Amino acid sequence: MKFILITSLIFLNLFGAPAYNKLREFKQSDGTVFKARASGNHHLNWLETPDGEILKYNQKSGDFEYAKIRDKRLKASGARYEKNNSKRARSISHVNKISKKELYRLWSQKQRGH
Repeated sequence: MKFILITSLIFLNLFGAPAYNKLREFKQSDGTVFKARASGNHHLNWLETPDGEILKYNQKSGDFEYAKIRDKRLKASGARYEKNNSKRARSISHVNKISKKELYRLWSQKQRGH
């Protein structure tokens, strides 16, 4: 019985673990590679590039896209991340850069269960 209880507690802690926050490579659907860090936890997660872009993966397109906050959720915007042309790509797609303040406010809300 102790074994089952201890094993259950270990597995519960594993599911609530934070994201692996080391710089690593990610690949777009066309093979383009870029570096980013995974951030967040099971409440809210995202990728952050070295130049401060916040990204979400879009399963339909197979690309990492600029993130946007809509309906108290962090979503892929539909605008594909462009490593060397970020400002222009966001401008063309009318996607504003998410500030750290906005992101952490949303993360705090998610962790409190709002």
